[in-house]
Amino acid sequence: MTACTRSQVASASRADERPAELEDATATPSDTLAGPVEQPVTLSFNDTAFASVLATPEALEHWALGFAWSEGLITRTAQVRDITVDRLRHGVRVRLAVPAHIEQLAADRRRVTASASSCGRCGSAEEAQMLEGLRRLPPTPPPSVPRLNAALEWLEELASPGMHMALALDEHGARLGTGRDIGRHNALDKLIGAGLREGRRPALVLISSRCSLELVQKAVRADIPTLATLSLPSNLAVEIARLCALNLICCHRGRRLTLLSGNH
Repeated sequence: MTACTRSQVASASRADERPAELEDATATPSDTLAGPVEQPVTLSFNDTAFASVLATPEALEHWALGFAWSEGLITRTAQVRDITVDRLRHGVRVRLAVPAHIEQLAADRRRVTASASSCGRCGSAEEAQMLEGLRRLPPTPPPSVPRLNAALEWLEELASPGMHMALALDEHGARLGTGRDIGRHNALDKLIGAGLREGRRPALVLISSRCSLELVQKAVRADIPTLATLSLPSNLAVEIARLCALNLICCHRGRRLTLLSGNH
């Protein structure tokens, strides 16, 4: 069979798989559709509102703790005396009860604009604030190929339409926990927050998305030595990961594995 003929056969096969008609669901109530749920979520330190994001309204206590940690606003979980979640008219407010100096720090660093579910550092007032908290991690060998493949298989097991997942494994490849959200940054914050509450630190985190600078910053702040992402990281993410000696791995959606940064 010639190359031209094979191409024609492949095109015909794809055409056979295409939908034959457009389904009309315009009258279907939105809360009965299979899409992901998102709501405006505002994080407050005492009575000071720090940032608003669009997030999936589950595990919000973990999200708030992980967000505060990855933003550098807290350095110990004991600094958060209590976490309360209040339902608002259209969204949710998560309030962290913290000492006065942390509330003042939050006020000084308050986001200029609200963030969307796909946005991490958007709204930072200064470029230096975007790079805050970065440091060089201790040398750590990257995980083995079988361990990475096992993480990818776990990700396939948990895949949910329209949702991002963050998966944590320990140094032996055991499954530690997950973070799930419509936003990839929120999913990682939920995973970090759960680890802080349970006193565990992942050796490997796999994110079901591409990687931008914010995810590198969050991983470094949380002492995570290896971050693997499903698709290609940004150039800036790779550059900063190399400066921080973070093992940054692109999984190319499971087709191949590329170590883009490391110090082992």
